[in-house]
Amino acid sequence: MAAEDSAAAVHGGRVYEYALASGREWQDVLDFSANINPLGPPESVLQAIVEALPQIRHYPDAHHTQVRAVLAKRYQVPPDSLVCGNGASEVLELAVRQLQPCRVWVCEPAFAEYALAAQRLRVPVARVAIHWTERGTELPWDELDRVVRPGDAVILNNPHNPTGGCWPLMSWWPVLERWLATGVGVVVDESFADFLPDEYEFSLLASPVLHPRLWVVRSATKMYALPGLRFGFAVTHPQTAAAVAAVRDPWSVNQLAQVAAAAAYQDHAFVTQTRIWLQAEHAWAAQTWGNWKKVQWYPPSVNFFLIRLRDASDAERLQAGLASHGVFVRSCHNFHGLDSSYLRIALKAHADNERLWQLAHSLLTNGSPLSNASL
Repeated sequence: MAAEDSAAAVHGGRVYEYALASGREWQDVLDFSANINPLGPPESVLQAIVEALPQIRHYPDAHHTQVRAVLAKRYQVPPDSLVCGNGASEVLELAVRQLQPCRVWVCEPAFAEYALAAQRLRVPVARVAIHWTERGTELPWDELDRVVRPGDAVILNNPHNPTGGCWPLMSWWPVLERWLATGVGVVVDESFADFLPDEYEFSLLASPVLHPRLWVVRSATKMYALPGLRFGFAVTHPQTAAAVAAVRDPWSVNQLAQVAAAAAYQDHAFVTQTRIWLQAEHAWAAQTWGNWKKVQWYPPSVNFFLIRLRDASDAERLQAGLASHGVFVRSCHNFHGLDSSYLRIALKAHADNERLWQLAHSLLTNGSPLSNASL
């Protein structure tokens, strides 16, 4: 465990940078570095955006009325328990600002924005490493329980990015309940939970607990492929939500994002279609990447997986070879607890997944890529 110095975040999904660096148009970049649903955005969302275009002549709805009503119905929570934001990143920062913790605890490796949100608010960050076991990864509950104090906040991530770990709610809710009772703030990022077929075995939204120090964060970015519009939300206690609304930027969520999210969260058929696609790709990945002796493969729970190569030079050679073909994966060198021998790979349309597999297999087996014509 260690206090953290300020650091700049390096995210995946930098498609315009990838295009510039590789001398391509952004449309010609094949991006496996961002975990975005390749089936989206849903047609219902695109249609809703087109119909809402005349609304951009007005300021956005500062109360997020329509989308909060949709979310309240979808997740069976009171509308006044919902806090909407310009992506999950803004919601995370609103949570930390409202909790005003003495310290923020982050289980590493983790999404960089957890620590950065605290650092922007001048809150000290402390890190504790997740546990790697033969069965996968586990959150360090015992260790956290020894060091977390009243007035602290803990940011958790389930399903976990970047390892793909996923932990049933009943295995860790008693710890959270005890923390909340002693004055600890808890923020649980469930941005990937929509992909889980048995989502409510893992989600705090299964039986929502509305506590002033508990925030459950979700994102439209991953499931509904809306990173360019920016929409995320949290469920918290209505009094907490009201306190946040009183001091925040009222127009941070643009009107098209609100309309798109409202349409997305009503499109249940799209979620079903996505889960069917993902089940097939999980099976394919297990047969290919999961049986390849040149990499250590961490089985996915959602729409990405983690691999580890023998050493950093292999991973760097693989990344460079892929980039020469306009294909980009996520190096994990800037995740605390990982290094550049780890790569995170999103699952995309099957033809794209096959292309990446063939190219990576050729690069690491033969030492040179296949020709573009053969791909």
